[in-house]
Amino acid sequence: MSPRWLVTGAAGMLGQDLVAALAHEDVTAVAADRTALDIADPGRVREMFAAHRPAVVANCAAWTAVDDAESQEDAALRINGTGPAVLAAACREHGAVLLHVSTDYVFAGDAALPYPEDAPTAPRSAYGRTKLAGERAVLE
Repeated sequence: MSPRWLVTGAAGMLGQDLVAALAHEDVTAVAADRTALDIADPGRVREMFAAHRPAVVANCAAWTAVDDAESQEDAALRINGTGPAVLAAACREHGAVLLHVSTDYVFAGDAALPYPEDAPTAPRSAYGRTKLAGERAVLE
């Protein structure tokens, strides 16, 4: 039996590419766009896990309107911070693996070389702060 993947944010650029790549692998992929799954809604996430029982969840869902996050930080935080926390809790409860995608916006942006994964964070924008909140929630 092939592992079942749940791909959130499946209508976005990253989600579409991942679903297409998984189509060539020995996996079953459930592609959930924001209409099918609001990742910040614990009830909807529970329903999705009950219906599909994923072994792997690839969180490609994100508020990606970087400039708009400055004036709508609460909305961005709901998707980029609360959503990953809800997914992480569901994965923990069901024994699923969570793959969470972040961004270099969690760093200060002033490095001369690429940032190592363990570099100190210092986001300078609302978008970066909300993505960092998601990283922290997943790590907890």
